[in-house]
This record gives sequence, C-alpha cells and structure tokens, in this order.
Amino acid sequence: MKAAVVGARRVRQGTGEYVARELARRGVDVVAIVGTRPESLAEARANLHERHGIEARGYTSLEDLLGAEEVDLVAICSPIGAHEAQVRAALARGCHVFCEKPLLWRAGSEDDPQGAARNAGVVAALCAESHAAGRLLSLNTQWPFTLSAFDQLHPGVRTKPLERFEMHLGPTRLGAAAMLDSGSHPLSMLWALAGPGRLSQLEVEDAGASGSDDSMTVRCGYEHRAGTAAVCLSLKRCPSPPRPAGYAVNGAAVERRIELPEYRISLVHGDETALVGDPLADAVEDFLTRARAGEPTRTDELVAHATQLHQLVRAAQQATSSHAGALAGEETS
Repeated sequence: MKAAVVGARRVRQGTGEYVARELARRGVDVVAIVGTRPESLAEARANLHERHGIEARGYTSLEDLLGAEEVDLVAICSPIGAHEAQVRAALARGCHVFCEKPLLWRAGSEDDPQGAARNAGVVAALCAESHAAGRLLSLNTQWPFTLSAFDQLHPGVRTKPLERFEMHLGPTRLGAAAMLDSGSHPLSMLWALAGPGRLSQLEVEDAGASGSDDSMTVRCGYEHRAGTAAVCLSLKRCPSPPRPAGYAVNGAAVERRIELPEYRISLVHGDETALVGDPLADAVEDFLTRARAGEPTRTDELVAHATQLHQLVRAAQQATSSHAGALAGEETS
C-alpha cells in the first residue's frame, strides 16, 4: 500500500510524524506528505528521513498531492478545521482515510442548537461516500487500546454491564476548546465498553464556577442496551507533558504513567503496573488490518461520535458563557 500523510510535522501535540512512522513500520510506503508552507514542509521531510528513514515527496495541498500521486490511503493529521474538505478529497480519489479526531468540526457550530444533527448528517454522508467507494473511513481513537492492560489489573470487571465510568485528563486549555480536544476520549471509551448509547442529563461545572480557574467537570448518563451508566469527565489544565490521565470502570480505577524519554506507557493501580503497547501503533495496526480485509466504515459509531461530541462542546460553551455573564453582572452591580 502507498500512503500520504497530511500534517507530518509535529507542532504542539500533532501525531502526523508518528502516524507516518507506524505506517512505514507496517510495510506501507509513505510516498508523500502535505505541509502548509514550503519551509515547514522541508523541515517535515528532513525529519521523517533522518528519524524514520522515510523518503516522502512534499506538497502544500492535498489536492495537488492526489493529482500527482497514486496512493491507497490518506492519514489526516491536520488542524480540525481542515478535516472535512480533506476527507472529501481523499474519498473522492478512492482512498482509505485514517483521520485524527474529530472527523469534522464547523467553526461556530457550538452556538447552533441544531449543530449536532447537522454534524451528524455530514458525517453520515461521508460514511456513505466511503461505502460507495468500498473504502474505510476511520478515526484515530487510542484510549480503547489500553483496555487489555486494564483487564490485567482488574480481571473480570468488564464482564459486567457498565454502570459507572470516570475519566480525568489534563488538557492545555479549558472551555469549549478543551472539550473539542478531549471529548472524543471518553466517547470512544464508552463505545468500547458499552456499545451504542446516548448521552442524557448532561451537566457541566465550568472552570471558575467553584473558585478554580483551571478545572471543569462534566456529568451525564450514558444510556446503552444494558442500562444507564453514570459518567464523569474531569478536566484540569496542565500546561506541559506528561499530562495526568486515568479512568475508572465500575469503580475500578487506573492511572496512566508515561516514562520519558522512552515514552513507555503503563497503567497503574496501587502497587500493580501493566505495560501498555503504544496505543497509536495499535490504532494504526487496527486501521490497516480492517482496510486490507475490506471491512466497511463503522457508520453508526462515527455518527454517534459526531452527535455526542457536539453535545459536550455545546454544553461546555454554554457553561463558560453563563459563568462569564455572571461575573460581568457582579462587576456592574
């Protein structure tokens, strides 16, 4: 297989360089990359060559790349606002697509009461395009690939229906932007743990509402086929890596530990530790296995993800706006 990677230069938390590396390690020929400027493109190409032995041609737009190269798959690791157009372009050329989360986000849609339905409709249409082309469209969601390590620490917990799920993360920012970055993580875990479901009774405690400017808590229900799980997502601002993270399933908790510079990942519970294989590597492996086997796009999962992510971001936006309005009222009274 031949691949193109959009956004192969690591800026802040970008994954493109490592997606390219994992594709190459699995026998995929990464023939071309897309960058925003000639200078950054040259840097990305040199970095891929020096660090990973990848010789890739460079383009400043995906359209130009697809017009000049024959590729089987496109990995989209660009900023969120570019995803929709790039996914469309790749599917139109008959490529499998591995896309950073979320699949799409239209600026300002968090202010639209119908935004969840609109986003879900666009995602459903993209999924239909992938089915028509016989190609796989998939999101890069990595947290579910830690569940085998969780099972080592808490054997038997996942054999029972999901009743509670808690997750805590350390994003670099808060508010709607943080939820857009972080919301996909608990959603992917809920799907992996309980299958299809819907969010209910969504409540957000805004950063600052409880006297803290660096935290946000989201509580909701997740109604799935075996019942309703109580969900709690806690976000606490963390400016630099390694960022704290962990989760609990039915009260059985684990913390993620990252050891640098090896970037060795493990889950920890008390004195017990279970090593985690690189979740990004596992996500890429899973995508390639499904693409090579001709598996169809998981439309229901992608549509649910788009719907529920919009619900989370909109709730965070409203909570932040309400708190800001309350502060303004206090200042003027």
